[in-house]
Order: sequence, then structure tokens, then C-alpha cells
Amino acid sequence: MLHYTPDILPFTISLSLTLCLGLVAVGRQTPAARTFFWLMVSLSIWTGCYIFELSSVTEEGKYFWLVAKYFGAAPAPVLWFLFSLYATSRESWLKRPVWLALGGWMLLTLVIVWTNPLHHLMWTSMHVGAGQPELQVSHGPFFWAYAAAIYIFILASVALFFNFYRTTQPLFRRQGLLLTLGGFAPLAGRMSEDLLRLDLLPRVDEVVFFFLISGILFALALFRYNTFHFVPIAHHVVIHNIRAGIVVLDPREHIIDLNPFARELFGAASGDMIGVQLQDVISSIVQKGTAQVSLDEVTFVRDGIQSHFSLHRSPISGHKGRLNGHALVLFDITARREAERQLEVLAQTDELTGVTNRRQFFQLAETQAGQARQAGRSVALLMLDIDRFKGINDIHGHPAGDYVLRETARACSSNLRPSDLFARYGGEEFVAFLPDVTLSEAASAAQGLCSAVASLRLEHDGRPISVTLSIGVALLQDTLERCLASADAALYASKATGRNRVTVSPGSMHLAASVS
Repeated sequence: MLHYTPDILPFTISLSLTLCLGLVAVGRQTPAARTFFWLMVSLSIWTGCYIFELSSVTEEGKYFWLVAKYFGAAPAPVLWFLFSLYATSRESWLKRPVWLALGGWMLLTLVIVWTNPLHHLMWTSMHVGAGQPELQVSHGPFFWAYAAAIYIFILASVALFFNFYRTTQPLFRRQGLLLTLGGFAPLAGRMSEDLLRLDLLPRVDEVVFFFLISGILFALALFRYNTFHFVPIAHHVVIHNIRAGIVVLDPREHIIDLNPFARELFGAASGDMIGVQLQDVISSIVQKGTAQVSLDEVTFVRDGIQSHFSLHRSPISGHKGRLNGHALVLFDITARREAERQLEVLAQTDELTGVTNRRQFFQLAETQAGQARQAGRSVALLMLDIDRFKGINDIHGHPAGDYVLRETARACSSNLRPSDLFARYGGEEFVAFLPDVTLSEAASAAQGLCSAVASLRLEHDGRPISVTLSIGVALLQDTLERCLASADAALYASKATGRNRVTVSPGSMHLAASVS
């Protein structure tokens, strides 16, 4: 049986507000929003059952609702604490043991409450007091443990909110202040009653009312400033999770702190590197020749794999501008370096055949030719042309022509020395630079290329393709351009005298005869 009493009016208003706040959070997908929703649900259950307890006229009815309200009162402090973790970006604390402890505490509270007649750990006695709307009880030992847990959860949340307010960026200071005040409200309510004897709601337990005040302050922080869509992240969380190495150094370059990514980067030495000179730590894992950490970049080598990092150093200033050390940030630029390397290779390589292109050939050949002239060493140039290449394209098609170019380049490259330069000169023409050879050795090498290409067994779409080379050979006399012109003239002589042959430049033969 229920009976209206004016004492339920503030709690009816409180119930309406907690339900509204819970509805506002519906559909928000962040962990903080979902936790806030369930916190409002638990407070609504707590408040609603308390209203029925105050309205009941029998001891049995009051006791039923007293027990039932713990379906909200048991999870509310835990949800309160969870909300503080999510709102301050401390969810990393929620490891499996923590979840088990929090869930176990809620379950234990409910079991103790519902089985109280068997052990009286929650309440030792109870009765309906004259003129008192709520059931008058004497508390057992577990009640004080439950009360202490509420204080611990509230104090922990207040500490988290205050630290968030103290360390957050100015943009989030208002949120931090409202969260801190909301976290402190229930504690302030209890302190006003216990220490100042200020009973705001006589004859009833107003703690749930103070939780409502906190909910309103939380809602202002979260909805007014849009926290559910734009959640501030504490600086330490960024430093802990950023995929860049952060190393803090003292003025003498000793490591005094570093983030997890830097520990992972430095590998096995991470457990011993606090207090160690930075140069000593890095030198053990960098590529030889890049150990100077004053450089803008450094290359680490681990298990034969190179990783490239850019180094950014920032001074840490103390009182009156005194240098307290440096913050060193290492950004992984391996992907960028690999892309640059690939672009460099593409810039130096003929796209179709994969051999050196004409531009890169001239750069390398000019350098080596100059070195050969200074050292008095002999150098030969070969100009190569695929015989009747236009006919291959006309008969078999351009894909077949591309196939012939690739196979010819492969055969020639595999039959030259590693020290020789081989490049596509243009169209179906190729060029080879042979250092430290005599004219007869160069002619013999050219003849070997003719034989290697002539022996290729090529076919396209089931039809055989016959491929031969004409080659001109010349010795380097003065400039690379004149040598190429001589080799080119010898090439055309090979073409004119039947193809599939090697012709030596007459000037080179005279030069070889005079040298011998």
C-alpha cells in the first residue's frame, strides 16, 4: 500500500531529471556517453525505489523497496568511477583484474542485501518510526564497507577530475571545472551534514539528491561543450600512444625519460638506458656511419632491416631561461625514404627493359671516363642495334617488340661484367661502357653479345622470333661524345655489311696499333 507524502516531491523531480539526462545520452557512441547513460539509469532506479519506500505505509513494503533500490545503488558508485575514467581518458586503467573487481563488488553488494535476513551484515534491525517516512535501520558491518567504497569511488573521481582540470589545455578548462564540481558534490553534501550539521532534507537520505546535482553538472560539461563529440585527451595519453620516439635528456645528454615507442625502438637496451649517454644507446643500433645524433636523420639496423628516422631536438627551459635539457623526437621516415629510393631508381632506369637509362648512363660514364683518362686506363664503348626491329613490330606487333627489347637487354646484361655499364640508348639501340679492356677484349665481348642474342629462342603467340645484333666498337680517345660517334659509325658499318656482326672503328684500330 502506498501513501503520498510531501517528502517524495524533491525525489520525484530528481527522478524526472535523471531520466531526462539519460535520454539525452541515448545514441551517443563514445564510452563516456554510454557510461553516463547507465549511471543515470542506476540513479533513476535508486531514486524511484526510494520514492516507493517513502510512500509505503507498511514495514514489509518499505523493506521491499529498501532492498530493491540497491539494483541502482550497487552499480551507481562503480559507474560513477568508470565515468570519471572515460571522461578523463584514463580507460587504459581498466584491465581485466579491475573489471573483475568492480563487477565482483557490485554482485557481492546485491547478494549481501538480498540475503540480509540470514546474516544481518547489512542491517541488524529495522522498524517504522513514528512520523518517519523511511525505514529506520541499524547498520551492520558490510554497510560501512559499502559506505566506505562510495567515498573511495567519489574521492578517486574527484582526484581524476581535478588533475584533468589542472593539466588540460585552456580550451577544456570549463569542462574540467564542471566535472570536478560534479564529482565533489556528493562528498560536499555528506560533509555539510556530518561536519556542519546542515541537513538540507530533514527526515530523508539526501545522498541521491546530491548525485542528481552531479549529474546535472556532468551533463553541462558533456553536452554544453560537446565532449561526447570532441573528447579532450590528456598530454600523457598522447605521449604514451604516439607512434614517435620521445626521449628526454638532461643537459649532459643523459637519458632521463622516454616513451613506450622509444623503448620499443631501442630494443633490448631499454631496461638499462635511464642515465646512459644518448650517443652510447643509439650507436649500438644505428647503421655504421650515421651514429652522430646531431644529424637530422639516423638509420637504425635491427635483424638486418634498416629503419630511417628524422631527429627533432627542442630545448627544455627552466627557471629564468636556464637550460634543463632537451626533448628529442624521432619520427619514422622509412616509408618516405623507400619512396624516394624508388623514385631515384625510376629516374635512373629504363621503364621497359629495367636497365640503366640514357641520362644515367652519361652521368656514370662521364665520371668513369674521366677517372680512366687520369689513370691511363683503356676504355671501350659498344653501340648495339637490334637488326630489322621495325619488321618485328610490323609482323608480330608492338607487344612482341617490347618483349624482344626486354629479352635482348636481359641477355646482354647477363653476359657483361659487373663493372661494365649497360644502358638503353634509345629505341632499339643499346650502349655498353667497358672499363679496363683492350680493343681485342672489347671486340671479343661484343662478339659474345651477338652470339648470346642470336641463340635466344623467342616466340610470341606461338610464332618464333629471330633476333640478331649489329655492334660497333670504339676505344675512348679524348671525349665520350667522339667515342660514341666512332662506335656509332662502326655500328652502321656492321649494318651495311650484312648485320649480325661486330665492326671495330678504324680509328680505334690505329690507336690500338700505335699503343702496342
